[in-house]
Amino acid sequence: MPHHPLAPAPPRRFFPVVPIIMLGALLCFPSLSIQGASHGLLLWFNVVLPTLAPFIICTQMVVSLGGVPLLMKPLAPLSRAFLGLSGQGAYVFLCGLLCGYPLGAKMCADFKRSGAVTEKEARYLLAICNHPSPMFLLGYVRGQLPIPVPPALLLASLYLPILPLSLLARYLYRPGAPDAKAPSSTDAKPAFSFRPSLEDTIASTCETMVVIGGYIMLFSILAAWIQHLALLPPAFKAFLTGLAEITTGVNSLCAALPPSHALPPTVCAVAFGGFSGAFQTKSVIKGAGLPLCHYIGWKILHACFSGLSFIILAPVLGA
Repeated sequence: MPHHPLAPAPPRRFFPVVPIIMLGALLCFPSLSIQGASHGLLLWFNVVLPTLAPFIICTQMVVSLGGVPLLMKPLAPLSRAFLGLSGQGAYVFLCGLLCGYPLGAKMCADFKRSGAVTEKEARYLLAICNHPSPMFLLGYVRGQLPIPVPPALLLASLYLPILPLSLLARYLYRPGAPDAKAPSSTDAKPAFSFRPSLEDTIASTCETMVVIGGYIMLFSILAAWIQHLALLPPAFKAFLTGLAEITTGVNSLCAALPPSHALPPTVCAVAFGGFSGAFQTKSVIKGAGLPLCHYIGWKILHACFSGLSFIILAPVLGA
C-alpha cells in the first residue's frame, strides 16, 4: 500500500537525524570530541581489553573442550535450587557475575544459538547474568567514591538484588518449561557440535572487543559533550553522564553531588551500566533472538533495587 504524502512519516525515517547531529557536533567541537574519543579508547585499551579478552578466550575454550559439566558439577545443585538454572545456565550466570559486562550476555547468546540452553532459559539468564565484575566494583568504583565504603556493602548492594530479580524473571519466563518451538530430541543438533580452535576463539574475541571498543569510544564522546553543556546544572549533567557511560558517570556523580548524597545514585548508575553497556550487549546478542528492550527494562529494575539495597544496608554494614 503506497504511503500517503500527508501521512506521518514512519519512525525509521527519523533515524538518520541522529548521526547527522553527531556529525555536526564532531565538526563544531573537534577538540572536545578528540578528548572524549581518546578517553574512551584509553579506557578500552588499559582496562576493558586486558580484563575482558582473556576471560572471553578462556570461557569459550572451556565450553568448546567440554569442561562445563566438570566445572559446574559442585555448584549445579545450588544453582538449580536457588536460581532454577541448568548446569549450562549456571555456567553462564557465574561467568557473567565474575567477569563483568558484556560477557554474561555474550555467553547467554552463544549458548542459546548452540542449543545448550532453551530460549526461555536464555531470556531468563539475560535478565540476571550481565553485571559489573567484582574487580571493577572494588578496583575502580570504590576508589571513586567520595567517602570510604566497606567492600561488603558495595558488593551486597549490587549482587543481592539479583535474588528478587531472579524470582520475578523465573515467574515471567518459566525457564524450566519446554519451548513451544523447540526441536524434538530426534531433530535437535548436539550442543557445541562445532569445536573452534584456539586461533578461531582468539579471532572471534578480537572482533567482539573491537565492537565493544567502538561503543565505548562513541559514548565517551557523548559523555564529554554532556559535561561541557554550560546551561545544565552540574547534578543534571552528572545524571545524564551516568546514563550514557558508566566509568565517566561514576566520576561525574561523585564530583557533582555532596558526599552524603552521591553514593545511592552512583550505585544505581553502576547497576544500570549505562546505555554504552546496553549497546555493547546489543552487539554480542545480535542474531540470538533476545530482545534488547527486555534487557534494558531489567537493568532499570536492578538499578532501583540496588539503590534501595544500599540505603537499607548502609546502617547495617557501616557506610
